[in-house]
Amino acid sequence: MLNIELRFRAFSKKTQRMYKSGPLSFSKDQHSFRFYSDTEMEGLKDEDMELMQYTGQKDKNNNDVYQRDIILLNEKKHIIVWDNNRGGWSYTDVERQITMTPFGRSEANNCEVIGNQFENPELLKP
Repeated sequence: MLNIELRFRAFSKKTQRMYKSGPLSFSKDQHSFRFYSDTEMEGLKDEDMELMQYTGQKDKNNNDVYQRDIILLNEKKHIIVWDNNRGGWSYTDVERQITMTPFGRSEANNCEVIGNQFENPELLKP
């Protein structure tokens, strides 16, 4: 049986903070999401946030790996992306960003999450 853990986090464009997901709610006119940090809860609208999905994998330090995380793998920086052509998670080299490589358990067990593109944009520079 396939067991998928569906979790999200969101980066608020207004507060410039990362939030973990709470309950998701949908209405006819808009989607709103409840997110929380260590000290507060915030409702965010689609246009106010960058939503990132959990990949279902943990890095070698047991940290959750999310979409748009920056990882260190084989001494190179990569970013986690969704590959529509494959229908799965991939990673691409931060410096070249031309080739997408499937991201699975083996890669996750050998990588280290070092940041994400919103809180650590400096890591995207070569």
